[in-house]
Amino acid sequence: MNWAISDEELAKVAWGYAEQVVKGKIPACMNVRRSCQAALDMRKRKDIEFDANAAARPIRFASFIHHLKGPKAGEPIEFEPWQMFLISQVYGWKRADGKRLRRSVYIEVPRKSGKSTLCSVLSLYHLMADGEPSAEVYSAATSRDQARIVFGDAQAMAKGSSHLSKHLTVNRSCISFETKNSKFEPLSADAGSLEGRSPSFAVVDELHVHKTPEVYDVLNVASGARAQPLLFTITTAGVNREGICYQVRDYAIKILEGHVDDDTFFSLIYGVDEEDDWRKPETWIKANPNYGVSVQPDDLARLAKQAEESPSAETNFKTKRLNVWCSTNSAWLSMAAWDACDKPRPPISHFKGQPCYIGLDLASVNDFASVALLFQEGGNLYPYVYNYLPMDTITDKAGAMGAKYREWLDQGYIIATDGSVTDLNYIKQQVITACEQYNVKQIAFDPYGAHELVSELLEQGLPMVKFPQNIMNMSDPAKEFEKAVLSRTMVHGNDPVVRWMASNAVIWTDVNDNIKVKKDQAANKIDAVIAIIMALGRMKVHAGLQPSPYESRGIRTL
Repeated sequence: MNWAISDEELAKVAWGYAEQVVKGKIPACMNVRRSCQAALDMRKRKDIEFDANAAARPIRFASFIHHLKGPKAGEPIEFEPWQMFLISQVYGWKRADGKRLRRSVYIEVPRKSGKSTLCSVLSLYHLMADGEPSAEVYSAATSRDQARIVFGDAQAMAKGSSHLSKHLTVNRSCISFETKNSKFEPLSADAGSLEGRSPSFAVVDELHVHKTPEVYDVLNVASGARAQPLLFTITTAGVNREGICYQVRDYAIKILEGHVDDDTFFSLIYGVDEEDDWRKPETWIKANPNYGVSVQPDDLARLAKQAEESPSAETNFKTKRLNVWCSTNSAWLSMAAWDACDKPRPPISHFKGQPCYIGLDLASVNDFASVALLFQEGGNLYPYVYNYLPMDTITDKAGAMGAKYREWLDQGYIIATDGSVTDLNYIKQQVITACEQYNVKQIAFDPYGAHELVSELLEQGLPMVKFPQNIMNMSDPAKEFEKAVLSRTMVHGNDPVVRWMASNAVIWTDVNDNIKVKKDQAANKIDAVIAIIMALGRMKVHAGLQPSPYESRGIRTL
């Protein structure tokens, strides 16, 4: 960009973006078109004024900072027209008293759109150049790690800029601009009380993962002592329609639709319209303002291909790449892909003496407990699952599922134990017998369940390995599980109990794309799937997995 151009010419670029969106020359969803039209309409008003110099200041400030990564690493940051429009609408409008009009900002934009870079630059701008005395700038999130993403990028930007570094003191948890007694810190709900803050600028990152409104509400209220505070929320779409993010989003849309009048609140919500086909590139362009810049078309095509084959990948693609709010109850596995894994499977005796990994899911004493024995041969995975239920649970179960339980018992797919709770002696003997017949390498167990049984197996000298069922442990093997189903290498033997549990599995995905397999309601059991994932996790870590032919077919997996 030619920085010799005037502030008015920079403003023309921003206004030009809005005009092209409204005219249909730039593809955009209805919510973005409404934001652009509302901005153009504001120019007709006499009670507020657009200050081109104020709008240009953050844009010019970015030229002192360099990109940290990607093909433009080391080059000065130049905002795209959509970002210049966003910035101009936030910083350009002034009230009659000369103060900034905007107080709250809600931005919904897909991943890879440069949101961390944008937030880091604006945070440094407010620290140094917004004119607020004793500025307090915060990067806020539900966890310290998430809060440090924007803050960490700002640290690197400050250190890498000869213009900024001579004025700033950069420490591990604070960037200080001592000339103005100003500071920038990461802030999280788990870092103690959020009270006592007086933010002049606060970024709330990935609001869709916030389980409570605590962080957002405290920062929104705490800024009251400032002359022109700004709460800047930026997020992708999510799955929790009951949470604070969807509430803020709903308020933003009410403003855009004209049901609420609030000039202090600005929103820019990228996404798709109801009639759009999520599989088509023209839809991807509408949702991704940085399409062809930091969002690569071939990468979206690859992810869309995966999404067509996997329900969980479809949910992830829609929420993270198209900003479509999806249901929390989206199925994890394609049952068509699962059924395609019903290939000839040898009896378990075929694997006598061969390496075996065992997963134990023993969380419940009056419901299902599952033991999964997992083998690998010829690039295929062979799970053999033993599902245990107390007889009282089987006989007392009413309705269609009660009939299914009794049918599966008669067919040998469920092992009943006497009484109302699972007799763990059955499982103990099952595991000991397996260790006698197969070369059992490791037995994965969750330390929160069946302590007495685990102690007894340890006393037997069996290779027990703790495997807590948290997202960090379960994510990678769960992805391997899904990969094996999609590649048709999970040869499951068409066990109807395991199939039912596989169909019950849904997933929760965090901001780093880690996944947690869970059930959406108590009646929908997934114990067998969890046991297989645990065994697979130890197999992958301990011995590695033989390559899948899925890769050789030219399809990249999750």
